[in-house]
Amino acid sequence: MALIQLTDITFAYEGSYDDVFTHLSCQLDSTWRLGLIGRNGRGKTTLLRLLCGELTPREGTISLPLRPAMFPYPLSHPEYNTLEALSFCAPEVPEWRLTQELTRLGVVQDALTRPFITLSRGEQTKAQLAALFAREDVYPLIDEPTNHLDLRGRELVAEYLSRQSGFLLVSHDRAFLNRCVDHTLSLNRASVVVQHGDFDDWEREWRRKNELEQTQNERLQKETERLAETARRQADWSRKCEKGKFGVSASDAAVVDRGYVGARAAALMKRAKTTQARIERSLEEKRGLMKDVERVGELKLTPLEHPKRTLMEVRDGYVRYDGRTVCGPLCFTVERGERVALTGKNGAGKSSILKTLCGLSGALQGEVSVASGLIVSYVPQSVEGLRGSLRDFIAERGADETLFKAILRNMDFGRQQFDKAIEQYSEGQKKKLLLARSLCEQAHLYVWDEPLNYIDVFSRMQLETLILQAKPTLLMVEHDRAFLQRVCTKIVDLDEV
Repeated sequence: MALIQLTDITFAYEGSYDDVFTHLSCQLDSTWRLGLIGRNGRGKTTLLRLLCGELTPREGTISLPLRPAMFPYPLSHPEYNTLEALSFCAPEVPEWRLTQELTRLGVVQDALTRPFITLSRGEQTKAQLAALFAREDVYPLIDEPTNHLDLRGRELVAEYLSRQSGFLLVSHDRAFLNRCVDHTLSLNRASVVVQHGDFDDWEREWRRKNELEQTQNERLQKETERLAETARRQADWSRKCEKGKFGVSASDAAVVDRGYVGARAAALMKRAKTTQARIERSLEEKRGLMKDVERVGELKLTPLEHPKRTLMEVRDGYVRYDGRTVCGPLCFTVERGERVALTGKNGAGKSSILKTLCGLSGALQGEVSVASGLIVSYVPQSVEGLRGSLRDFIAERGADETLFKAILRNMDFGRQQFDKAIEQYSEGQKKKLLLARSLCEQAHLYVWDEPLNYIDVFSRMQLETLILQAKPTLLMVEHDRAFLQRVCTKIVDLDEV
């Protein structure tokens, strides 16, 4: 066992408006299977880069006795066959050991002799993880490995990681975390919390703490209002008494003890000031209580209702690439009010189906019908190419700026983020831009291609609640099992076609 210690870490990127971390301190056990969670932009990837030495804190110290190794990592020769390309990452690992780890992760035998660059993104993920854990001289820092894994791939990798000892894993997939971690490290608004258990254990504690603090907040609110009313009355009494000291006629002056009235007014004023001090302490306690609570704001969506029941239908459909059929025959419909998910292994043509139905590709062939006058809102899988200012992004897409920014605020975008260039956003924040644009649109059908890639767990919960309340007609590709179980009315598994 070796202890990893971060002491009083303060870090900000050059030219940034604010610190990513301010006086962060925590102590971790290198043998834990540790899951790292937190909102997008909270600094999860930054923390991994600090641990592996890619970044240097402005203040504080990091003690990591083991040699850190970060996933994903660049390969110097991706054109080499897989075994040769990985041997450069694990030069002291015998080939049999590397082959053993690849087999455990389900990388098929023929992939080992193919150029690494020709593997699917999911195969590349599993191959790099195999090389990482074939080594015994490193501490693995794993950054969002599920983004390119299908459902089966996620289950296999989670099972594989559950048998390992000692790593730090960033992931937003709740079912995945439950399968493979035994501790969680949560980057909150104003604190860092280390807790024993999986994601469900963490979520139960998070909800308990939020409910407790909300109850305390409501109590403090009532106490503050009561004290404010008391202070107002006491101040009024004090002013009236002080005024009454001089507002008497000469004939009455003999029987009015101005000293007594003044002393009584002063006593009332002192009590008023004491009450005001209690109010200020109550407000300060209230502000301190709520500063670390994760607020999961409510999102809004106003879908349109199409007059036809069947919005899309595919019969005897095939997906072909370069003359090669990768999927088919395929038959499914999207009915008004349904929430349909396409699932299947990587490379099965899921994204191509969505693009064809949105008129962006011709890879899906066969009998494809789309209801006339159908308005579709599309969220692509990739965030590549997003750049420029947020205001220009909103204007170019014809969205309402006030509504767009309100959605982002509810998804935990700080106002200071609005002034940054989009290139400075995290991958999750960029994906939220695409989702916010779709949520601003009124459409008959929402088509989302892997909408949860890089999206934090809190925003996933928000989207689940939104979909269940607004009940839009939705066609999507997604691999988050917990999300699919909660929102889908129908799943089309392309592996069973």
